[in-house]
Amino acid sequence: MKFFQNKLIKGTIILTIAGIITRIIGFFYRVFLAGLLGSELLGIYQLVFPVYGICFTIYGAGIQTAISQITGTVMPKKNQGYASPLKILVSGMALALSLSILLMALVYSSPGWIAEKILLEKSCAPYLKIMALLFPFCSISACISGYYYGIQNASVPAGSQIIEQLSRVLFVYLMCTFAGSGKEFNAIVAVCGLVTGEICGCIFSIVRLFISLHQTESTKTSTGRTRSLHHARGKHPVFKTLLSLSVILTTTKLIVSLLHSAEAVFIPAALQKYGCSPADALSIYGILSGMAMPFILFPSAISNSFAVMLLPSIAQAQAEKNFAKIRKSVTFATKYNLLIGWLCICIFIVFGDEMGTLFFHNTDAGSYIVILSWLCPFLYVSTAFTSIINGMGHTQFTFIITVLSLTLKIYFLVALVPVYGIKAYLAGMLASQVIMAVMEGFYLKNYIAPDSLHWIILPCLFLAFAGSMSYKAYNALLMVIPFTLKIPALFLICVIIIVCYIVFLLASKCISREEFANK
Repeated sequence: MKFFQNKLIKGTIILTIAGIITRIIGFFYRVFLAGLLGSELLGIYQLVFPVYGICFTIYGAGIQTAISQITGTVMPKKNQGYASPLKILVSGMALALSLSILLMALVYSSPGWIAEKILLEKSCAPYLKIMALLFPFCSISACISGYYYGIQNASVPAGSQIIEQLSRVLFVYLMCTFAGSGKEFNAIVAVCGLVTGEICGCIFSIVRLFISLHQTESTKTSTGRTRSLHHARGKHPVFKTLLSLSVILTTTKLIVSLLHSAEAVFIPAALQKYGCSPADALSIYGILSGMAMPFILFPSAISNSFAVMLLPSIAQAQAEKNFAKIRKSVTFATKYNLLIGWLCICIFIVFGDEMGTLFFHNTDAGSYIVILSWLCPFLYVSTAFTSIINGMGHTQFTFIITVLSLTLKIYFLVALVPVYGIKAYLAGMLASQVIMAVMEGFYLKNYIAPDSLHWIILPCLFLAFAGSMSYKAYNALLMVIPFTLKIPALFLICVIIIVCYIVFLLASKCISREEFANK
């Protein structure tokens, strides 16, 4: 089919399917963990992720993006003396693995100091020590994923995501079911599950890479092109180029990650200044990060997948000076992320309270979902814009915008949360995300052909009507079904809204099949 000849769309679909599968698994895993650990211990468990995020940024995130971007750039020039994607991968992997081993040693040897001085929570120490073991495996997986994103083949990263998630959940479920002996033990098992999942995902990626390379080598040998290509590859300073770009990207991502981590650490502290007890502050953080945010981020499986595939595609178009392709990609990304965002606002506003109560038995989780629903269109659009701008090579701009956005959020956290509570932080999240999306959109304005009627007005009018009718239908349905069928009923109503929305968009010509074709 012509639809699937477009590598960008095909890769997005593959990653989206994998993302949805892993998020569904991860979502129910979150529900399982919330019941297993309780909101306070869930908050402590969540506090190890800022350290994970900082370390991954240093050894993986920037290098993965660099591999993807450079590979996308050299793909159309592979017969002009440029390095092969494989050589780029090997160089990146050597750098990432060295950094990950160093960071593993640092975190493993001093978890108490990190927990007490950085996270401000001593009880995180044993979890940090275990978590450090996953760094080398994660670095290898990240590099292999970057390689496959660069050649616009999303099947291996998608498979690795699913294997990693399934392995983690299965390990934790079996251990806590058959060997569980209290919440503290369960929390330790949950962190061990992170390590187990990364190891399994890494093994899968390595095996698939070797199979792919063996098949490629056989093809080259049969066509007699191996020698000439090998000679061409030696002309391009791969490691120097990779290191230079990695340093820029890693520095940018590290500063952003540090701000994110500071934000996560300051939330419980700011809530305590507001008047919450330490236990209540950790509980609120656990509810926000472990219950409400997974709902908001669930639909981003589509926008994240599209953004990942966009970066090498834009880098390749930039190298070819194909500005028409860039304009088409930017317009497509803006339009469809907005359409998805409006749909999510509708569903979360109408059913957010019910979701929090049904899945987590927590009314606060429901109210946070409703408030955070307004993030959706700005969050999804900004994700795509950031990837596009990075693919064009303007990483400094995304860095500046991201830092400004996070600085604003931290201001709300430090200055307003101690006075107004957690809702001030939620308002700060929304304000910072809106500013980021608007500024990036303004930067890309020459590449966007907006259509307010079909992108905003018609979809929003339909969703306002559909949301009102579906809410009435759901309440009527609750009167005739038992409590045990509430979740299936809610799921059915949401599916009906989505199907009707897609039909309306097609009928009103807000979207068309031709937009997905490889033109």
